[in-house]
Amino acid sequence: MKEQYKWDLSKIFQTEQQIKEAIEEVQKNLETLTNLRSNSKDNIYELLELDTKLGRTISKLYTYASMKRDENSQIAQNQKLALETETLMTKVSAETSFIAPFLLGLSEEDWEKIKDHPLYEKYKLMFQRLLREKKHMLSEEQEFLLSSFQEVASTAENTFYMLSYADMKFPIIESSPNKETLTHANYVKLLMNSDRTLRKEAFEKMYHTYGNYENTFASTLFGAIKNAVTTAKLRGFSSAREMALYSDDVNLKVYDSLIESVHDFLPSLYRYFDIKKNVLNLEKFHLYDAYVNIAKNYDRKIEFEDAKQIVLNALKPLGEDYCSIIQKAFDENWIDVYPREGKKAGAYSWGCYDSDPYILMNYNDNLESVFTLIHELGHSVHSYLSRKNNEFIYSSYTIFVAEVASTTNEMLLINYLLSNSNNKEEQLYLINYYIDMFKSTVFRQTMFAEFEKITHQKAEQGEALTANELKEIYYDLNKLYFGENVEIDKEIALEWARIPHFYSNFYVYKYATGLSAAAILSQRILNRENGALEQYLTFLKDGNKDFPIIQLQKAGADMTDKKSVEQGLLSFRKKIEELDALTK
Repeated sequence: MKEQYKWDLSKIFQTEQQIKEAIEEVQKNLETLTNLRSNSKDNIYELLELDTKLGRTISKLYTYASMKRDENSQIAQNQKLALETETLMTKVSAETSFIAPFLLGLSEEDWEKIKDHPLYEKYKLMFQRLLREKKHMLSEEQEFLLSSFQEVASTAENTFYMLSYADMKFPIIESSPNKETLTHANYVKLLMNSDRTLRKEAFEKMYHTYGNYENTFASTLFGAIKNAVTTAKLRGFSSAREMALYSDDVNLKVYDSLIESVHDFLPSLYRYFDIKKNVLNLEKFHLYDAYVNIAKNYDRKIEFEDAKQIVLNALKPLGEDYCSIIQKAFDENWIDVYPREGKKAGAYSWGCYDSDPYILMNYNDNLESVFTLIHELGHSVHSYLSRKNNEFIYSSYTIFVAEVASTTNEMLLINYLLSNSNNKEEQLYLINYYIDMFKSTVFRQTMFAEFEKITHQKAEQGEALTANELKEIYYDLNKLYFGENVEIDKEIALEWARIPHFYSNFYVYKYATGLSAAAILSQRILNRENGALEQYLTFLKDGNKDFPIIQLQKAGADMTDKKSVEQGLLSFRKKIEELDALTK
């Protein structure tokens, strides 16, 4: 593979010696931290500075090691470094865990000395956030024990990762022309294939393979759920869901309203499946038919070089400064483009404060890959601007808004492609794609969110969750979300086993809220509403200085209002009507 299509991680660490020196620096600073701890009240500023320095260095190490493992998980050295840096990160977390309880235990007199002192100016916002967490903070000793235990608690996720991406072997798809082996990277592409026999074989073989390990995956997922439930209880939250939403200052009603709104619009989704069934001329519509595009005669190959120009054209409404950052990503090796053996499946944007915002992809020369590219570039530009405009401690935007920039980019791409198409078959393809994006991002992620809500509630009530219980819950949700006119294949009951997001508790609902916000913000930008672009760019630069709900309100999308979600769902319904008219 040409070097221009690989990311350049050497910009983080060029040699093993540099990695070794960074590890030694962390260890040395941990020793200094121990010495400062004995006289904490006399060294508050030094403690905070050292904590920041430790966080910045370990973040750099962990990010690099994790991406090297994702580059090729079959290289033992990559696995070893990733595990070692994870252990070191856990140690840093444990050793610095006393700082928050210590600060919260300061007397009023001590707080008066530091709260308005110029020396602590950059920490004032952090102090405000910390005081908000006071009622859920444990003692110094308890925080140390809890932090120390996180390495053990993360075993469930690590086991899932290694089993799913390194150890599991998938069979050959006999009905594929080249007898290709099923992988995480090509699975969705196979489900989008016009050959129904191939789709069915890929679908069944994916879940039959997972079925061989269903008890192990059930054990790892239940372990992750129990960890969240136990941590929430120790911190005095009523539920793991409340704990997950509390850090973003998001009310539980936002989560519940999302599920309620999506339920209200399920008839529109059912109508979509009926349209697709009729156009594909199927007697029965199965789950492995849900991904195929109904534009039968449209198969546009888009090589990566062409995708780059499409992306730049689509994002012109965001201005020259924004597009110049996109050009940097292409020119300066931010992106690892193509799939290869041992590489992690899927796509993500990652990096640290001291690195480029890298992108891992598995580009497949199709429109789906172009959308993935522009999606991840949205994340990367958001990260780039957040880091450039904030101190390290305020540079990481919250997960709640993480999907807004990425899906705004996708909305702009849809608009660009439809605006420049005179081909009815292409328009049909694009509208179908738009609908599928909504189906996957709003309906599917909300179904995931409902699965999380149910499973965590059962665990909180003391119920054990084995593979049978997890399959039953998941199967019933598929029946609800796909409707009675769709054949709910028994294999789908195991889909939960292959979803990595379930190990980041109550994360997936943010995809749905993010797309809803993106629908509003992208339309404001396209309509050139007064101040819309400036407000949006200010949002991208904010980091985590404001809570996410406030950030979005300032950008022009109020996610506390149920109508914001419904506004996006109404656009989904409108596209269903357009699809119906085109197919007739």
